[in-house]
Amino acid sequence: MTAHTSEIPYRRIGTILVEWRLISQEQLSRALTEQEETGRLLGEILVTGYGVSRVDLADALAEQWQEANRAATAAIERNSEPQASSAADGDGDDGQLDEADLRVLLDEAEAARAELTVRTEELSKRLATLETLVVGVTEALEELRSTSNGGSHQKAGSQRTGSRRAHGRPGARPHRPATPS
Repeated sequence: MTAHTSEIPYRRIGTILVEWRLISQEQLSRALTEQEETGRLLGEILVTGYGVSRVDLADALAEQWQEANRAATAAIERNSEPQASSAADGDGDDGQLDEADLRVLLDEAEAARAELTVRTEELSKRLATLETLVVGVTEALEELRSTSNGGSHQKAGSQRTGSRRAHGRPGARPHRPATPS
C-alpha cells in the first residue's frame, strides 16, 4: 500500500461493516492486527472469526467497489482537464486520488472479487454434495418407513440385516427382536 491510501475518498471494508454494525470497532482492530500478522485477507478473517456472513462481505465489497468507481471516474475527469498547476512534487497532500492509490484500490478490489469467486465455487460444490446427501438420506428414511410400516422384508444389501423395527420411526423406540415368521 502507498502512504496516501488513507486519503483515498472511499470507505474501507472494515469501516463499512462497522457502520452497518456487523462488527465492532474493537473487532475490526483485532482483525486488522491478525491480517497484518498472517497476511490473510481481511474479509476472510472477518467471515471465519467474527461472524460476518459471506453475503454481507460481498455487499460491503460491492458498496466499496461503487465508491471506488466513482472516485476513479472523478480522478479520470480531473486528469483529463488541463491543469493550471503541476503536481510535480507528487506528495499527494492535496487529498486527491492519485494513480498509485487508484491502482492499489483496484488491485485490492480485484483480489477480493477473485477470492469471492473461488469461495463461491467452493461453496457451490459443497452445496451440491450436501444436496446429494440430503436426497440419499431422504430416500433411506422413506425406505425405512416403508419397510417398517408395511411389515415387508428389508431389501437385499441393507446395512441392517437380521433385524426389523416393529413399530414407529427408526430410533423412536428401543430395538426389539423380530418374532420368527
